[in-house]
Amino acid sequence: MKNIDTKNLETERLLIKIPTMKEQKDLWKIVKKSEINKYYFPTPDRIFNKNNLNKDNIDDLIKARKIFEEQLNDWERQEPFYEKKIVDIQNGENNQKFTWSIFIKNGNIIGQMTVQPSEYDDPDVRDVGWFIDTKYQGKGYGKEAAKKVLDYMFKEVEIKKIITSAAAINPASWKIMEGLGFNYIGNKKSTYFDENNNILECRCYSITREEYLSFNNKI
Repeated sequence: MKNIDTKNLETERLLIKIPTMKEQKDLWKIVKKSEINKYYFPTPDRIFNKNNLNKDNIDDLIKARKIFEEQLNDWERQEPFYEKKIVDIQNGENNQKFTWSIFIKNGNIIGQMTVQPSEYDDPDVRDVGWFIDTKYQGKGYGKEAAKKVLDYMFKEVEIKKIITSAAAINPASWKIMEGLGFNYIGNKKSTYFDENNNILECRCYSITREEYLSFNNKI
């Protein structure tokens, strides 16, 4: 992986920009929507650990999620997190470096995309994630942004692999992965649950640099 700075990117319809604090409250307003965060934010381990809750117990999952959503809905609590994120991005910290705010070209902020360190101890293996405001879903913006960012990460930054996952009940995300050539590698347990209180799984995907470039050169 090359040690290069993150840069602004552009597609036919989108500006994919290095984040600033200016748009972070608007992004927070998007991600605090339950329709967004229930797919984008698994309940953090810290919630379970602090409250002695068990991920295998549906009652504990529901309780943990309620605690997390209460915290997420409090801007005064969240603002310091966003301020630190911006400082980390400006300093090129690895945990936040490859993060972008997604705008449509009329200036409206519609989402965020990240290519962050994975759970594997290898800086060349990354995880990818994104969210798009519900008002702008179904228009292909997610795939358009993902394609541009992944082109940059594989062609210019030259990471060697992405391993990622998406909630099984969120086909809008994992179908984008499949459309970009990702390989389905199985399911894993998650902290997600449905309206019937069934504990759900995540679909896991991976793609190497060589696989991505080969697949996308064909389309």
